Amino acid sequence: MLHNLYHTIENLRSPAFFEQVGAWVRANRFVRVLVWLAPFLRPDRRRLLAVAATTFLLTITETTTPVIIGIFVDAMLDAAPDSRSTGMNGHWLILVLLAVMALARGFLVARQQAQIGDLGERVAARIRTRLWEHLQDVPLDYVHRCGPGRLSLRFISDTRMLQRLIAQGIVQLAQDVLLLGAILAALMIINWRMTLGVALVMPVYIALFYRLNPSLRHASRAARRSRSRLAAYLHDRLEGMAVIKTYVRQTAEQHRLKRLARRLARNGARRATQSGALQGLAAGVVALSSVIVLALAMFESASGRITAGGLVLFYTMLALIIPIFQRIAVANRVFQESYISLERLQQTMNVAAERPERDTRPPLRVSDGEVTVEGVTCRRSERGVVLRNVTLRARRGELIAITGPNGAGKSTLLELILGLRQPSAGRICIDGQSITEVALDSLRAAIGFVPQDAPLLDGTIAENILYGVRSGIPEEQIQRAAELTGVDQLVARLPNGWQTRVGPGGGNLSGGQRQMVALARALAADPPILLLDEAGSALDAGAEEQLARTLRRIAQQRTVIVSAHRPATLLLADRIYVLESGRVVEVGTHADLIAANGVYTRLFRASST
Repeated sequence: MLHNLYHTIENLRSPAFFEQVGAWVRANRFVRVLVWLAPFLRPDRRRLLAVAATTFLLTITETTTPVIIGIFVDAMLDAAPDSRSTGMNGHWLILVLLAVMALARGFLVARQQAQIGDLGERVAARIRTRLWEHLQDVPLDYVHRCGPGRLSLRFISDTRMLQRLIAQGIVQLAQDVLLLGAILAALMIINWRMTLGVALVMPVYIALFYRLNPSLRHASRAARRSRSRLAAYLHDRLEGMAVIKTYVRQTAEQHRLKRLARRLARNGARRATQSGALQGLAAGVVALSSVIVLALAMFESASGRITAGGLVLFYTMLALIIPIFQRIAVANRVFQESYISLERLQQTMNVAAERPERDTRPPLRVSDGEVTVEGVTCRRSERGVVLRNVTLRARRGELIAITGPNGAGKSTLLELILGLRQPSAGRICIDGQSITEVALDSLRAAIGFVPQDAPLLDGTIAENILYGVRSGIPEEQIQRAAELTGVDQLVARLPNGWQTRVGPGGGNLSGGQRQMVALARALAADPPILLLDEAGSALDAGAEEQLARTLRRIAQQRTVIVSAHRPATLLLADRIYVLESGRVVEVGTHADLIAANGVYTRLFRASST
């Protein structure tokens, strides 16, 4: 026997045992949630201790109250008839003590809820801040693939579920486990036989709990997935409401929304059924325990092993278990839903950032502003190979145009220069420095970029133009940017002038006005390199010609690369690169390319008609 005990101890000390324990910890969902939340909870160690202290005092209050009630009942029953009037003072003292305990419990419950609420809000704020920091560093492809609807759910719904987990899950579960342990210990002291009788039904509850729990997890996952699809659908359709109205598709969209809503309702009902089954199981087990207690109480009372006060105490203690098991069932549901939110947050947090956490690479030094693209090939997950062996050169003082049919890779090439995407092969240099070997922030600080849709941020025109302005840039430079782009004339026509709000995405302005403001924003930052992606596509012919002349003047002091297909810009370009199917098929001036009578000639004539 001693040999077996020694062998067991040796096994516990072996590395294999600790590996098994570590594997179990890593596989345990609850432990994984705690490990993930730990960094966000660590700054609130004092608040956690305060919550623990309040929870401990609340547990003492809830377990002490039934004991005092039991003492009161025994005192009332044991008092002799002739001495009851004199013993009333003691009874009143017990009642006063019960009243104090009730008030203390009310205060502690209010205090605990306030502490938990404060803690949960702080943790949620840290998670949202960390998520936003990471999202700003993930590749642009991931943001586009997920879309604003799904990513908004990460910030609002998923972080809210983790906040709820702290309040109704972790803290409440810790309190209930502590309270359950105290109640079971008290029940054993009162009458261990009756306690063992109650404990007989616990294995049944545990077995059924683990049997039903996976169903609840799957139902919760399906409900969350349906909710995400509905949110993404609504976001997409609300942005495209003009398209729905234009093509009279209201009825079709109504049917589609109805299908999504019904699927969400069906999955939500399944989740409610599984959660209700767990709560019903808890209530049934406790009710069955009450029957067992009454049955055993007959024998214990007859043998004199329990008094009337002891029976009241035992039954009152047992009644405290009912809400505990119900709360555990609710906490389990919250945990299952929170774990799904945790998985989604982890999925986003685990996306590799486009730059190191500590970017120790040297900053980009721009002298001549020469941009060279050398044999660049780029593959995009949703489109395959977009660019094939592209070579391009642009110098300060030149206006370089990139043209080609839709889908030729013009926008992708500009995004590669800006570092928004990474090439599959080849390299891009600025003044001989590879952009992959310099700090990403310094690269983007040296480049002004105006995308095709010219997105603006909700705010005033002035705030949008000043958005990229660094300290030290003179006000004259900002005013000059407004004059070059015609924004000064635009604000002069608006009632609120510079304080005119552009709305989300610049929706209060026309497409041409948005492009004017976006170009002014890029110029106000005074970058040595300027990239424009179809910056004049929303302008009328006169405004486009004015923009082309403006770009020509700007190019005298900067390196300007513009993606364009309309004549005004192409006619003034120093050199034109023609892309087709991701390849550079022609290079030259407008006159040279027209004389060649190739792809450019066909595209130019089509855009001129």
